[in-house]
Amino acid sequence: MSDMTKTLWGQFMTAFVDQIKIEGVPQMLTGPQPWNWGGKNPPMGSVPYQQIQFLDIVPASPLVDPNDHGMKQGFGDQYRMFLNFLMTDGGEEGQKLQQKISDAGQNLNQIQASVNVAYQNFKQQTSSTESYKDWLENEGAASAAQLNQAKEQLKAANANYLEYMQKLKGPISDAAQRYDDNLSSVVGQGGTMIKDQPVFEISETPWDYVKRITGDNFGGKASKGESKTFSFDSSTRQWSDSTVYGESELGGLFDFFGFEAAGEYKKVSTEHFSSQYDISFSFEDVSVVTVTPGNWFNAAMPTNYKNGPFMPGHSGFKDGDDVYYFGKGGNLARIVSQMIVGYRPTITINAGSEFAEQVKETIKGEGGFFIGPFEFGGAGGSDSDKGTVKVDGETITCISSSDWGTVIGLGTNWVVDPK
Repeated sequence: MSDMTKTLWGQFMTAFVDQIKIEGVPQMLTGPQPWNWGGKNPPMGSVPYQQIQFLDIVPASPLVDPNDHGMKQGFGDQYRMFLNFLMTDGGEEGQKLQQKISDAGQNLNQIQASVNVAYQNFKQQTSSTESYKDWLENEGAASAAQLNQAKEQLKAANANYLEYMQKLKGPISDAAQRYDDNLSSVVGQGGTMIKDQPVFEISETPWDYVKRITGDNFGGKASKGESKTFSFDSSTRQWSDSTVYGESELGGLFDFFGFEAAGEYKKVSTEHFSSQYDISFSFEDVSVVTVTPGNWFNAAMPTNYKNGPFMPGHSGFKDGDDVYYFGKGGNLARIVSQMIVGYRPTITINAGSEFAEQVKETIKGEGGFFIGPFEFGGAGGSDSDKGTVKVDGETITCISSSDWGTVIGLGTNWVVDPK
C-alpha cells in the first residue's frame, strides 16, 4: 500500500467529516456499497440480509482491512457473549458481601458467648432463678442491646447480599431472555429465510429513500433532494482521531483508485499522481438515515455492568490479556448510529495529465472504475453500477446515473464512553 493511498483516504475522511457533518465519529467504507437492499418489492414484514450483514458490525479503525471495511463482524453476537460472561455468582463484589455476612456471624457468635457467660455468672453470684429472657430485659439490658446490635448487623449483611444478587441476576437473566425473544428471520440470497438474526433497524428503506428524493419517479433526478458538495486537495490535512481508533491501525487499505472487469480487480497506480491535485464530490442528494438496534439490545446493560462482575479472563475495559468489551479496540467498542447515503455522485479529479492518461487507458472497454467508496461504469449492467468516466486533458469526470443511492459512510458512537 502506497503512502499516497493512505493520504487520499485520510484527506477524503477529513473532507467528508468537515463538510458533510455527522454526529459521533465516522466509520468510512473502503469499497463501494450500493444501497439497494431488498430492491423495489421486498417481502412484506421482512428485512433483507444485506442490511444485517452491513450493520451488525462493531466499528473498528475506519482505515483497516479491505475485506470487512475495518469492522468486526457480529455486534449482536458480541453483546450476547458479554451477557454470557457476566458472573451470576456475584463476582468479587458478591464475595465481599458474603464475607461481611461471615464477619457479622462470627461477631454475633462471640457476643452471644460473652452474654451467655455473663448470665451464668449472674446466676452463680446471686443464686437467682430468673430466666435468661427476663434477665436480658432487666439486669442484662446492656448485654441485650449489644446482642441486638450484632443481630441487626448480620440481618443487614444478609439483606445487602440478597439485594445485590437479585439486582445482578434479574437484569442479566431478563436481558438474555430479551435477546433470545427478539431475534428475527431475514431474507437471504435466493429468497431463503435465515433465522435468529439481530436486526439493526433503519429509519428509511432504500426504496422509500429513492421515491422521496425523486418525487416518486424511480430512475429520475433527485428533484426533492438536498444537493451536497465536498472536496479536498493536496493541502488538506489527513483525518485522525487516535482517541477512538489507534494511529497504528492504518494498514491494509483498499486502494483509493481501482478498476474491475470480468470479475477481475486491477489497481490503478498513483505513481503518476501529481503532487498538486484536487478532487471534488457532488451529489444530487445526501441524507442521514438513523440506525438503531432492535429490541434484542438493552442499552442499559453495558453501562450498568461496564465493570462486571465478569467471569475470569474477561473485563469491561482493557486489563492485561483479558477479553474486554469497551473503549478503544473492545469487542463492543462502538455501535453504528447513522448511515450517510448519497444519490448520483459526480466526481472530478485533477491530478496531472500523466495520471489522467493512465486512467483513460485503463478504463477502455467495459468495466467499473473505483474511487474511494464509489464505482462508476460497472460491467455488470446493474442499476447500482450505471455511470460514465470521461477524461478531458488532465481532468477526469465520473458521473453516476444509478437508480439507487450509495452508502458514503457511517456515524458511530461509544457503547460505553470510556471517559
